[in-house]
Amino acid sequence: MQTAPRIPPPLSDLVPLPALRPLPEHAWLIAGLSLTRLIGWGANYWAPSVLAAYLVRDLGLSIQLVFGGITVLLVIGAAVAPALGRHAERHGTRGLMSLGAVICAAGFACLAAAQGPVSYLAAWCVIGVGHAMSLANMGSVTVAQIMDERARRVIGVMMLVTGLSASLFWPLAAGLSDWLGWRGACLVFAAMHLCIALPIHLAIPRHRKPLVQAQDEAAALRLNGRVPEAQRRTAFVLLATCFCLSGLVSWGLPLHFIGLFEASGLPLASAVAIASLTGPATIAARLIEVVAGDRVRLERLSLYALMLGAAACLLQLLAHGSAPVSTAFVLLYSAGAGVLSIARATLPLLLFGQRGYAVMSSRLTVPQNLIFAAAPLLYAAGIERVGTDFTLVGSAVLQLLALAALAVLVRRL
Repeated sequence: MQTAPRIPPPLSDLVPLPALRPLPEHAWLIAGLSLTRLIGWGANYWAPSVLAAYLVRDLGLSIQLVFGGITVLLVIGAAVAPALGRHAERHGTRGLMSLGAVICAAGFACLAAAQGPVSYLAAWCVIGVGHAMSLANMGSVTVAQIMDERARRVIGVMMLVTGLSASLFWPLAAGLSDWLGWRGACLVFAAMHLCIALPIHLAIPRHRKPLVQAQDEAAALRLNGRVPEAQRRTAFVLLATCFCLSGLVSWGLPLHFIGLFEASGLPLASAVAIASLTGPATIAARLIEVVAGDRVRLERLSLYALMLGAAACLLQLLAHGSAPVSTAFVLLYSAGAGVLSIARATLPLLLFGQRGYAVMSSRLTVPQNLIFAAAPLLYAAGIERVGTDFTLVGSAVLQLLALAALAVLVRRL
């Protein structure tokens, strides 16, 4: 009698396969929000640097007016931030960020149709409103509302990704402008906001996770922050002082790195090569902060970053045409600036908790955006009037004053 052929057992029974580790909750949404930050900051903030020459040629704008669009964006953001923060605290960020993506798309469509200074600046008013609603602090607020103890780490990762926006969008804007013209490039950026950012923002949970009463001390600290209610006003003033003084330097000084190096005696090619190390150094510092995570308290790391920045500025005074000294200056200063950029996004979450994060971070945006908008002009005037050496000394002093404000805040915790 013929027997049926024996069927071998499945391979999985012979060699057990390792179980795949499930993705963290909201992993795909966080990846999407990182992408929208990359698109938003790349198109809204960095791309105009590449489009500037075309705008001067075709619209007859001065270079100051071209970059005045960024100033308009920051000032508009400061004006609407408190109201947006209150709305996000009560209703979540889904509606705000979705509408913001549509407004950004409309703003870039207006920019593509601009014919002169008035229509150009009007387009930036529209982009400024959309930027405040869909970018700025809103991505971080979203993470704080949908994540728990991992919120700080996730925000740090998103900041790390955002650091790549200039490196990606400068060549992208240049390529699109060569292919489609600068107006076509603006329409592509509008399409990115509408076709990529909008669907991702619509995927944010309609109602944010309710912040229930904490069940243990760690949860209470996460929800309410480290600052007692009675000390919040003082903590806010100290934190705003620190962020504004350090932000004045970080938004003003790097724009003049090449001029500083040339003034110290370096040739233009060397000055440009050394200044280009800013991006990699900043990203490396952000990566270290993300990897370190909760093993190092962010307040102390920020204090060290401010010390590093002040020391770097004083070091550059000794350069006298020395490429190694200028290189050390860029690496040290940019490392400190990279840590501080994450601190601006995550320190309010640690200090004021998830419950107060949306409102407090939006209030901090008001003085910061005004300082950021004025920083390039203030530094240009300072270098012209008092020279590079005094500007470097002033930068060191500003960072030491920021250090003092943060040190007082840390002692109160």
